[in-house]
Amino acid sequence: MLGASTFALPILQAPMVGVSTPAMAAAVNAAGGLGAIALGAGDVPQAAEAIAEVRARTDRPFNVNLFVHRAPRPDPVREAAWCEALRPAFAGQGASPPSSLRPIYPSFAEDDAMLALLVAVKPAVVSFHFGLPDDARIAALKGAGCCLLASVTCLAEAQAAERAGVDALLAQGYEAGGHRGMFDPDARDDRLSTLALTLSLIHISEPTRPY
Repeated sequence: MLGASTFALPILQAPMVGVSTPAMAAAVNAAGGLGAIALGAGDVPQAAEAIAEVRARTDRPFNVNLFVHRAPRPDPVREAAWCEALRPAFAGQGASPPSSLRPIYPSFAEDDAMLALLVAVKPAVVSFHFGLPDDARIAALKGAGCCLLASVTCLAEAQAAERAGVDALLAQGYEAGGHRGMFDPDARDDRLSTLALTLSLIHISEPTRPY
C-alpha cells in the first residue's frame, strides 16, 4: 500500500486523455507528486508503450487510469438511421457518413487483454473512472500488488467502491462539469460540490480514505 510518506507533496496529477503524457507524469513525479497517464482511449500496445516510456523517465510510482464505463451495445438499425439523418451535415463538409459505427473508447470492464497487460507489468497505482470493474478484475490487480483508486461523484458510488475493495477514493465534485466520472449517467445527480462530497465521505470506514 502506498502511504503519504511515498510522496513529498500531496498532489495527484489528473490522468486526462490526450493531455497526461509520460513526460508530464515523470515531471510530476520529479516534483514530488504522483504522476499519471490515461489508458482509457488507447489499446493494449499503446498502453504498454506509454507505461514503458514513463518507467524509462522515472523510477517513482505512477498511476495508470482506466475507463470502466458501461460498454455500448450495437444497434445497427438505429445507428444506420443516425448516419442517414446526418448525411446532409457530412455532405456540407464534402464527406459521406460512415457505413457503420464503433465505440470510441474501450471499457476495462470487458477488456481482458488490458487486464493481462496490467497484471504482467504491475503498475504501482491503477485508477478507475466512470465505474468499477468486477470482483475478479479487482482481485487480479490487487494480486499484482497494485494500489487501486476510484473516482466517485456521490456517497453511493463511494460505498460501492469501498465494498469492491478500492484502496482510496477520488472525490469529483460538480465543478468538474459534464465530464465527471458518474457510474450511471442516467441516475439521479445530486450535483454535490467537491467540499460537500468530501465531507460526506469522511465517515466512510477504514481502510478507504477520501482524497
